[in-house]
Amino acid sequence: MDVIPAIDLRGGKCVRLHQGDYARETVFDDDPLSVLRRFEAAGATRVNIVDLDGALGGTRTNAGVVSEMTAAATIPVQVSGGIRDVRTAAALIEDGVARVVFGTTAVEAPEEVQAAITDLGTECVVVGIDARDGVVSTRGWTASSGIRALDMVRNMADLGVSRIQYTDINRDATMTHPNFAAAAEILNNTTCRILIAGGISSIDDLLKLKELGVDGAVLGQAIYTGAIDLAGAVSAIQAHS
Repeated sequence: MDVIPAIDLRGGKCVRLHQGDYARETVFDDDPLSVLRRFEAAGATRVNIVDLDGALGGTRTNAGVVSEMTAAATIPVQVSGGIRDVRTAAALIEDGVARVVFGTTAVEAPEEVQAAITDLGTECVVVGIDARDGVVSTRGWTASSGIRALDMVRNMADLGVSRIQYTDINRDATMTHPNFAAAAEILNNTTCRILIAGGISSIDDLLKLKELGVDGAVLGQAIYTGAIDLAGAVSAIQAHS
């Protein structure tokens, strides 16, 4: 299982939003590149970069910062936020991004996801399913699609998606533990590889996710507040491989 630290960008800064609320923002660092360097030094094998402005507005507002980070990274980078078509996804892969994450587009224009799989390969494409009370949210978590998360997982699997990142919005940045029940339900109903985000607060949480068979765990708040030492988490997971 990959332990994947998250770098959420808003206005070029590294921030965290409480339960996806843009009005409840905490700025953790003005220099996202330095955050990336710290994560690399701690032994992270992959990093998750989110353009929050792009997720909300549909335009990759932090594209310059993402490009700079991708060029400097020594580990694989996956990027989400504002990726609304296969053309944008292909440009990111060409720039060195390892994986692109489709969120809103997977709901509103799934044909773009299918085209990306055809053009870029399934390993380069992740679908982010962000759910509030089990229902998929879109547009930076500000709109409800009315689609149940498990139905969305099945729809994406039918398109040929092989990796899904599931976030429980109600737990995001709360450190109240992941939604293990939702994770288990998804894992039991798909052959897609599953990444889990939201609520992770301890190495024990990570070990439990690993036992469930999760492909990756995305960490944010717990690392930034010091609740989890990233180097220790990476070592703990490797020791249980």
